[in-house]
Amino acid sequence: MSSTVSRLLITGARALTWPMKSYRRANTLAQVSEGLVQHLSMPVPGGNIKFESRTARSLHDANSITHGEPETVAWINDLPEASMLWDIGANIGVYSLYAAFVRNIRVAAFEPSAASHAALCRNIEINSLGEMIQPFCLALSDVSGVDYLYMANTDAGHSMHAFAQNTSTEGTIETQFKQSVIGYSIDDFLAAFDVPAPDYVKLDVDSIETKIIAGARNTLTGHVKSILVEADQPAERSGDSEIIKLLDGMGFQMRPGAGDARNYIFDKMP
Repeated sequence: MSSTVSRLLITGARALTWPMKSYRRANTLAQVSEGLVQHLSMPVPGGNIKFESRTARSLHDANSITHGEPETVAWINDLPEASMLWDIGANIGVYSLYAAFVRNIRVAAFEPSAASHAALCRNIEINSLGEMIQPFCLALSDVSGVDYLYMANTDAGHSMHAFAQNTSTEGTIETQFKQSVIGYSIDDFLAAFDVPAPDYVKLDVDSIETKIIAGARNTLTGHVKSILVEADQPAERSGDSEIIKLLDGMGFQMRPGAGDARNYIFDKMP
C-alpha cells in the first residue's frame, strides 16, 4: 500500500510541475523532496533518539533500533559508562547513537559508504552528540592503502558492500558503483592518528571481518576487553570459523550462548 501511495505522489508532483521551465521544475521538485524527508523519533531508555531518513532502508534500520538485534543492545547496555567503543560498519549510526545517548559511551564510528556516512553525520548532529561520536568515512582492513568499496546500492542504509574485493558474505556483489576509499589497518590507524584506542569493538562489515581482526592484533591483545562480531552466515558460524580461530589466538573466548544469536560476543580471557 505504501509503495502504491508513494508512486502516486511522485507521479502527481511530476505532472503538476511539467509545464515549468527545466530549472524551475527541478528546483521545485527538489524542494518537495526536501520537505518529504522523514524524521523519526525512537523511544529508548532515558528519552528519544532522532533519525532523519531519506531512504526506506535507513528508515527500517532506525525503526528497529531496540529490537532488530537484541543481543547487540544487551551487550551495549552492559558496557561501562565513559568507555570507548569502536563501531566498525556503523552505517547510519543506529548503535553508535544508542551507545552515546543511553550509556554515555564515547564512540568512533567507521562507515566507508559516502551516503551512509552523510546520514550518520546528520543523525549525530540532530541528536547533539557531536562531542560523543567521532565519525570516520574510511574503511578498515588488514593493510593500509587506497582501494575500491564495491557497492550494489549507493543509497544510505544499504549494506553488503566490500572493501578491496567484490564479494560479501552473500556471494559476488552485483556492483553498481565502485567508490574510492582510503583504508587502514586498525594498528596502523592508531599509530598514525591521535584517536583513543577502543575498550570495546562492534564489528559488522558483511565480508572482511577476518582481515580487520588480523590488522588489529596489537590493539586487540593490548586494549580491547570485548568484541561483538556479526556472523549470520553458516560458514562464519561453524566451529572452524576463521573468526573464532583468530580471536582465540589473541586471548578472546566466545561468550557461552552467544553463538545462538545473530552476533558472536568474545571476551578477553583473564
